[in-house]
Order: sequence, then C-alpha cells, then structure tokens
Amino acid sequence: MPGSADVEPLVRLDNDAIVLSALKPADDGSGDVVVRLYEAAGGRAQGRLGTSFTPTAVRECDLLERPGEDSGALVRGSDGLRVRLRPFQLITLRLTPGEAGA
Repeated sequence: MPGSADVEPLVRLDNDAIVLSALKPADDGSGDVVVRLYEAAGGRAQGRLGTSFTPTAVRECDLLERPGEDSGALVRGSDGLRVRLRPFQLITLRLTPGEAGA
C-alpha cells in the first residue's frame, strides 16, 4: 500500500562484515523474533545490533531455536546489544519483543 511515512527496519547492524541471514518469527508462535547473523569477511568482527523494539529478553539459541550455550558472541553494554564474531561464525539469537522504539 503506498504511503509517505518512512518505515524503520526491524533490525539494524553497523558493521558490513556482519550479515543478517535470517529474520523471522519464532516457529513456536510465541511472538519472539529470531535473528541469524554470520561473519562474512573471514576476520573478527564487532557490531551493534539495533532493533525497532525494546527486547525484554535476548538469548542465543541453536538453529532449531532451542536454548543454546552462551558462545560469548552476544554482549550487553551501555550502548545496547553488541555482537563479537569469530571468522565465519554463525549465531542465532532469540529476541522477546517489548515496547517499540529501542
């Protein structure tokens, strides 16, 4: 539908070496958002993960969206969520949405 308002992206990254390969609702219908990222340049990469909502919970999970072990890739800081990836590392994050406007 045409409109004049800008649409804010659901997820944003500030490092081109980190690629968003999947963004989807969780398979279990919980309303959680699944984000899959990988490092694509063959080196270590750090970046900020921004969202258009305030996540009330963020956790790593496996490819089947089950809770996974903490790989240390997700860092919560004063400036929000940051990811630190090894060369070609793939991570899947499960975000529980809260209020709009993170």
